[in-house]
Amino acid sequence: MSEFTITEDFPTSEMEFDKRFSNEQACRDYLAEIKWPEGFICRKCGHRQYWISAKHLYICARCEAPQSLTAGTVMHATKKPLTYWFKAMWWFTTRKSGVNAVNLKELLGLGSYQTAWSWLHKLRRCTIRDGRERLSGRVEVDEFFIGGQQPGKRGRGANGKSIVVTAVEKDGNRVGRIRLQVVPDCSGDVLSQFVETNIAPGSEVVTDGWKGYYAINQKRYRHSTVIASKAVDKDSVLPGVHLVASLVKRLMLGTFQGRYAPEHLQFYMDEYVFRFNRRKSRNIGKKFMRIAQQIVASSKVIYTSIVGGVSFYSELAN
Repeated sequence: MSEFTITEDFPTSEMEFDKRFSNEQACRDYLAEIKWPEGFICRKCGHRQYWISAKHLYICARCEAPQSLTAGTVMHATKKPLTYWFKAMWWFTTRKSGVNAVNLKELLGLGSYQTAWSWLHKLRRCTIRDGRERLSGRVEVDEFFIGGQQPGKRGRGANGKSIVVTAVEKDGNRVGRIRLQVVPDCSGDVLSQFVETNIAPGSEVVTDGWKGYYAINQKRYRHSTVIASKAVDKDSVLPGVHLVASLVKRLMLGTFQGRYAPEHLQFYMDEYVFRFNRRKSRNIGKKFMRIAQQIVASSKVIYTSIVGGVSFYSELAN
């Protein structure tokens, strides 16, 4: 069979998407192009000739080792057509505010809310690319809080709220890329680890006067502080992170109606970062292509691990 390559190959509109991916074979061909951009190669013996079985497995012509397009990925053992998955991926990546499980269930005609909910969480696990570049230049860092009103302490250390640390690249008044991380507290160890993980050495890190930021490595970063109480224009104090925080809160209240479990919050933040950092893309279809690429490279996710959520502190440490 002929070899195939993929170079920035994506639909440029929803009409083009619907026309191109109207059947299973078109979806399988696209995944194959992503999986083997320079043509099929057997993972076992390196041979390039193959044939396709009745179950759509790629069989090496030399050693007969089978390879699947979906096994071992977030689509592992799916019983739904690939056309359903592709449409979910399109809506997930191209809708400005995303899509919630109720909407996805209705749009795809899925039999249960649980299926739609698990699909979206599987897609969220594909939004962060391994080895992604750290933020650089001038970067604002601050925290904001998400959660219902609870009696007691407000601000840092407030009861019943999740803490999200935000980093925003700034070029003058323009906002660049962002990072969002749910953390257990605002201690120096946690905040300095966030900076090390997400911001390139040599960058200028701009924070408020919270003592937790004193732990930032002064040899690796230029750390400057803005004190809100001393600023003449309060709106000029870390405007990038305040803008992002307000947009995230609006998303969680709007698209998701404030309904989420704290153990799942990081994946919602990952989804937002994926979409925000690609907001200036000229083609909405390019975001679809990126999620398809990351799905092909993903690992199997079982339902119990989705329900169980994640330990955010251990994820930050990794």
